[in-house]
Amino acid sequence: MQWWVMATINITNYLQSIAQEHDVKILLAVESGSRAWGFESKNSDWDVRFIYVHKPQWYFTVEPQRDVIEIMDGDLDLVGWELRKALALLKRNNPSLLEWINSPIVYYADKEFVSQIRSVAAKFFNPIASMYHYNRMYIKHDERYLQREHCSMKRFLYYLRGILACKWIEANKSLPPVAFDELVAATVEDIEMKKKISKLVQLKKDGEEHDLKVIDSLLIQFARKWADYFTKQVNSFRPKQTDVSSEVLDSMLYDMVLRHA
Repeated sequence: MQWWVMATINITNYLQSIAQEHDVKILLAVESGSRAWGFESKNSDWDVRFIYVHKPQWYFTVEPQRDVIEIMDGDLDLVGWELRKALALLKRNNPSLLEWINSPIVYYADKEFVSQIRSVAAKFFNPIASMYHYNRMYIKHDERYLQREHCSMKRFLYYLRGILACKWIEANKSLPPVAFDELVAATVEDIEMKKKISKLVQLKKDGEEHDLKVIDSLLIQFARKWADYFTKQVNSFRPKQTDVSSEVLDSMLYDMVLRHA
């Protein structure tokens, strides 16, 4: 049996145990981070993220209760958000949650819930806030890691992903593809630059998580050109947006809680 199938089976069993132990229903469980993006290394962790719902009585208490489940076990990192928390973050255009909802690696999905939340997420997507998010992402990586004499492939790819996400948002006013190869295909026109990026991704996948590598100088120039561009543009990026009522989120919470009573 292939290692990927074995890993998926182990993660699915782990999720079933969590659901039983905490008496919850898992609605969506996905991979996040480098494995979801498609440039994991040989020793990358498994970053499993999930959304879950409690039985109705959990929602009728005066005192607030813990709305996060977190478990670390070796190279397995599991984090779950309770549905009401997740929907509140969706209303605020939380980028991490948006990526969870659209992850290409899905371990479990309640079909009705996923259909609803993906539709709603598209309505609540805020291109301005998302542009700021990815702009801060690549600036942070530049300041913390790229200014050093040597930079890990991981950090450069994080930096480049933030820049290309900004390119996508400027052009499409929608959530960038989670899969990095799709993002590159849609935002990088230069064929030679695409080849350089593909080569770097493959080097990272063949290596260890924090391997250092001399990054191609032309690729660095390409990234910095666009980084400078969006750093100048971010404050003037103001596409029109439509206000969306949060009633649709209230309705989803109500329906999911009752359906999983």
